[in-house]
Formats: sequence, C-alpha cells, structure tokens
Amino acid sequence: MPQVQSRSPFQEGFAAVREEPLLLPAELVWRWSFALVAWLIALYAATTFLDSLGVSAIGRYSVSILRPVVGKLPRPHSFDDVLVRYVWLKFIVLSALTVLWSFAAAVGRAAALRNLVALAGSEDRDEDAGWQFRPMFQLSLMRALWMWIAMGCFVASFLLGHAMMQHGRAARGAFFYVFGVWLSVVFGLMLNWTFGIAPLFCIRNQVNARDALRLTVEFCARQGGRIFCLSAAFFALRLLWAASMLFLVVAPTELAHRIAPGWVLLMIFALFLVYLVGDNALVLARLGAFATLAEIATQPEPQPQPVPPPQPWLPYVPPSDTPNTLPV
Repeated sequence: MPQVQSRSPFQEGFAAVREEPLLLPAELVWRWSFALVAWLIALYAATTFLDSLGVSAIGRYSVSILRPVVGKLPRPHSFDDVLVRYVWLKFIVLSALTVLWSFAAAVGRAAALRNLVALAGSEDRDEDAGWQFRPMFQLSLMRALWMWIAMGCFVASFLLGHAMMQHGRAARGAFFYVFGVWLSVVFGLMLNWTFGIAPLFCIRNQVNARDALRLTVEFCARQGGRIFCLSAAFFALRLLWAASMLFLVVAPTELAHRIAPGWVLLMIFALFLVYLVGDNALVLARLGAFATLAEIATQPEPQPQPVPPPQPWLPYVPPSDTPNTLPV
C-alpha cells in the first residue's frame, strides 16, 4: 500500500479489505462458526431442560396453550425446583457461550489485525508480530462481561422504574428511567467500543491487556476528532447497508403466492447472509481505518521549512575596475 500520509484512513480501510481477499472469509469463518455452535448449545440445553421436566409432548402443549388444565397435569417437580433448574441451566449456557465467544474472538481478531497492522505500516510486521492470545482473550472476555453487566443494569433500571411508577412514586421511577436506563446505554456502548479497539494495540505494540487499554485511551485523547468522524462515517454506512438490504430481505415475501414457502424462506436466508457479508466487510474496513490512523499518529509531523528573511533592495553598481566598453 502507499505511504500512510498519501491517502485518508477511510480509504485505507477499504483498500486493506480489497488487497487482502482472505481477510473477509476468515472473519466470516470464526463468526459463523461461533453462531452455529451457539445455536447447537442452546438447542441442546433447551432439549435437556424439557426432558428433565418429565412431562410428555402433549402435556407441554397443554401447559402452553390450555392454561386451565395446568393444575390437572402431572407435575413430578415443584415449580420452585423447575425455576431453579432453569436459572442454573441458563447461567451455565450463557457462561459457556461467553467463554467460547471470547476464545473465538481472540483468535479471529488476532489473525485479522496482524494483516491490517502490516498493511497500515511501512514494513511487513505480520511475520514478527506475535498473536498475543492471552491479552486478546482477556480483552474479549472483559468486553463480553461488561456487555452483560450493562444489559443487566438496563433491564434492572427499566423494571425498577416501572415498579416505582406502578406504586405511585413518579420521581423515583423517572430517575431510574432517565439515569439508570440511559447511563447503562451510554457507558455500555462507550466501554464496549473501547474494548473493541484495544486489541489493535495488543497486536501493533505487542503489549498486555492493561497497556493496550492505556494506549487506547491515549489514542482517543490525541485523535478524538478524527476517530469520531471515522466512527460516524462507518456507522452511517452500516445503517445505509442495513436499510437497503432490509427491502431485499423482505422482497421474497411478495412471491409467497407463486412459489412454495420453503423457497421463500431459503431466499430470505440467502439474502440475510449477503447482508452479514457486507456488514462484516464494513467492520474490517473500520478496523483497517483505525490501524492506519494509529500509524499516522506515530509519524512525526513534517516541520515547515524556515522562510529566509527578506533582503533589502539595493541598486546595481558595476565594479570600478570594469573597463568602459561603450563606444565613444
């Protein structure tokens, strides 16, 4: 790629995705593999929970549809035992998925960032750069845990605000609605974004998780304006891509009266996969833009050349020893 200061980071991000054609397939492999495994784990957990109830399929259907019959159905376990078993099973599944996502994100993001950092820099760094798996895993795990904490605070603030409103305590309810809910959203997004950028400095500077977070904060403090512009530009592109693909995804529903519903669902699923491919390409381009901006931030700024002071004008005086060659 050209020198980092000859093009903008926005262009460099798309150029990195274009010049490394294996970046996007690698990103899709680890994301879709995790999604497939997560669905399998969730289905297995749901099947295990339903089998542990000891109720037949007809009984479960009656419980969900015919509410008055619930009391007449055989219930070998009490409701408290079922609830405790459900909570524990959900906790185990979410913990397993969190650790699995952290592992997959650490490996996939390290592979992508090694190439992006090498493309953004002036030298080939991907051969010498380590994978930094441990700090990458720590950052991914902290990011996942923080998102769970932020979502928990969001739900708790919303439920507490609703409960306060129901009991006639409007002031406390408004407090939880305004401060609890919105602060959970703001701080959740901010720290999620910070933990998402920190792996860049793990690979680029070969540092641990704490130093990567420190470098991320310093990077945001120095390049705050350009970072905001890049983030806003890529966010707008992702919104535009999602809005445009939404019409294409729902378009096959107009053909439901002409072709079989199975083919309609297959077309919707295929278009949804196309949307995911484009969205992941934009995510990689954004990482490439941030890698280029981090490289630009380390380059010394060109010093302006000193302008010589103006010389005073003096009339030309020929030397005295020059012979007079003019004709007499």
